[in-house]
Amino acid sequence: MPEVRSPLILLQLLDFCKGVAIILIVFVHFQGGWGWQGVHPFIVLSGFGLAYSCAIRSQKNDWKAWYIKRIRKVLPTYWLTCLLGYFLMVGVYLSHGETLLNALSLPKQQLFFDLLLLGNFHNRTIITLPNFSLWFIPFIISIYLVFPLLYQLMAHAKSRKKLLTVLLRIIGLEFVYRAVVIWFLDGSPIGYRNFEGAFLDLGVPFNHLPDTTLFFFQGEAPFGFFPARIGEFALGMAIAIVLVKNPRIQRHLLSLWASLAGIFIWVSGNALLYSGFLGWVFADFWIALGLTLYLVNLAVWIQKKLPSLFSWISYLGVWSYYIFLTHFLFIYLLFYYLPDRTGFDLLQIHSAWKLALINLGFFVFIVLGTAASSHLLKWFDRSKFADWTIKYTVAKVLK
Repeated sequence: MPEVRSPLILLQLLDFCKGVAIILIVFVHFQGGWGWQGVHPFIVLSGFGLAYSCAIRSQKNDWKAWYIKRIRKVLPTYWLTCLLGYFLMVGVYLSHGETLLNALSLPKQQLFFDLLLLGNFHNRTIITLPNFSLWFIPFIISIYLVFPLLYQLMAHAKSRKKLLTVLLRIIGLEFVYRAVVIWFLDGSPIGYRNFEGAFLDLGVPFNHLPDTTLFFFQGEAPFGFFPARIGEFALGMAIAIVLVKNPRIQRHLLSLWASLAGIFIWVSGNALLYSGFLGWVFADFWIALGLTLYLVNLAVWIQKKLPSLFSWISYLGVWSYYIFLTHFLFIYLLFYYLPDRTGFDLLQIHSAWKLALINLGFFVFIVLGTAASSHLLKWFDRSKFADWTIKYTVAKVLK
């Protein structure tokens, strides 16, 4: 690994890491498996990017303006995606023979929850069709709400030892919260359902709460808020604050030994998934640490050995938010709506080459649909309509 002299080099690697992460997320939604862990680098890198941009500013941070800026980057395109999903479901209900009035009415409750960022409060609305990805937006907004407090605590630490103490306390808060929701709220961490069959009792660890509307904050719902992964976010923040004060430390992060350590930590984190419910308390943080550490070092190697591949994946990273928001709508059409309407079942296809050809066709459809919808979101994101939505909603509330 080359010696790193400037923190700007690490910043240049972030889009590559986001590109790899979004590839993992799209593939897990397409085929299942380990790709759900792609969310973790997004959380760590978000903490890094936000803290770094604040730490290099010479003037005092205006937190009200900061909130408006961050929400402007997230909510307008999110709201548009919610509406796209709603009208998709209207079309689905119409195709099932519902009247126009019923088709407009049936998905309105989920639309209401999504638009108001309330979906994560209920175990039946946090992850629903037609877009499993939307849970992440209320989650990241909840992190934004506590970011100023976290930043003040960490930036005002007068030494690395004190900063480490603050970081460890925040990580401890994550572990305590996860333990409480797993043991007392039947907590099931988001993403773990992709390993159905790998655990003895995957869906709900203890299942001692009745599954009624009265006990709605259980299952995956408690994991849709900042305490569930605040340690991952704070980890990125701490690294950014340390690098601003001493950029030379970066050479320890970008090295062969750091890369190997990342792999070891990531494997250890995945081992915790299978160690029982106590392991679930620590697994996500350990996976986030190992995977992110490995990805930034992989980015250095790819940038040096395969610059064209580095540029292509970094380009995906620039588009990652738009891809994240829209890709599952097309997966829904192929893997949920199509079988429901036609009885088509991939499991009934016994010819390997036919199955591969069909999957390739499906993947091309998802890529093309996601590319088109991502361009639509980008156009909207740069338009005055997006500015208007924030100006007359969030900005008015924060005045």
